[in-house]
Amino acid sequence: MAWSHFFGTIWQILSESAFWVLVSLLIGGLVHEFLPTSRFRERLNGKGRGAMLGAVAFGALLPICSCGVIPLAISLYRAGVRLGPVMAFAAATPIINPAAVILSLALLGPQITAAYVILGLTLPFLLGIVAERWGDRPTPMTVPAVTACCGPKAGCCDSAGNAVPASPGFWRRTGSGLKWGLTDLGPTIAFYMSIGVLLAGVIAAFLPPSWTETYLRENSFVALAAAGVLGASLYVCAVAHIPLVATLLAAGAAPGVSIVFLVTGTATNLPELIALYKTIGRRTVTLYAVSLVAGAMVAGALVNAWLMPGFEPAFDPVNSLELLEAGERLQPTIGAVATQVTTIALVGLMILGIWRRGTGWLRARRARRRDDGCCSG
Repeated sequence: MAWSHFFGTIWQILSESAFWVLVSLLIGGLVHEFLPTSRFRERLNGKGRGAMLGAVAFGALLPICSCGVIPLAISLYRAGVRLGPVMAFAAATPIINPAAVILSLALLGPQITAAYVILGLTLPFLLGIVAERWGDRPTPMTVPAVTACCGPKAGCCDSAGNAVPASPGFWRRTGSGLKWGLTDLGPTIAFYMSIGVLLAGVIAAFLPPSWTETYLRENSFVALAAAGVLGASLYVCAVAHIPLVATLLAAGAAPGVSIVFLVTGTATNLPELIALYKTIGRRTVTLYAVSLVAGAMVAGALVNAWLMPGFEPAFDPVNSLELLEAGERLQPTIGAVATQVTTIALVGLMILGIWRRGTGWLRARRARRRDDGCCSG
């Protein structure tokens, strides 16, 4: 039974995230190719908090899960975007989107939905500030300054006066970006995702059900911490997470516990954290995960103590059905064929990433052996 749950969890994660991961890889490739020389990069790197607010607002409109946002966040980071807006975007995108808000109104009620929206918009903004202030220092990316043209054949000149060949055309750059997203970025991210998916499967399969029922139903700090840790470990997208939270509320969970579980479950998961940890930096990701869980717990405690004391879940069947239908219209539907094809493609990228990492490790080990043999001789 546990092993069937293990493999079922792995398949669920892969099938739910594969389409959006591949779409994000393609968009990430285009970001990598076009963003460094665009004005949009300058806007994201603008002074003040405007860029952070823009990143949060943009992320809140995208119906992409926490695994799907990884390629976009890493592409923005590698294209030279400031760390703060990157992490704010990475947090806001999976936490909240229009379909999730409508579904929350239908199943969780206006009070919890209001707390969910406020927390889903303010917490990513604060996380961006924390990451930019105390996160890893990014390697500065410089884009060569272009001055007057040297001639139609030579192209243009850089800041040192050296001739630079004319840049390739739009379609060639588009193909180059898509190729980079799939063949360079894809296997790297898929390798780290495979580790996180396996760990998430182990947690989902072997965590005793009594643990969840015992701790999540309490109105205490222990319950908030348990919801934060459990939510940060598992993978569930925002829309699929809300029915689970509604079930917890119906079973007697405190509203603050449901808020913590809703936010941490959507904004963090092991595949995402491992991929970001290996590509953006360990200190940044540690700050991101700790700050998100701690911020959600503080918000949950406030909800329990002051905003919703004595909360009783209310369910209006007619109004809920109308809101459910509206939410389904806003949420993009992925057909069975597309789901299967993209899942197979993602598994292929995982295998390619494992193969590249394994062969690279073997080559490095053989090189060390040769060096040791030469030195010992």
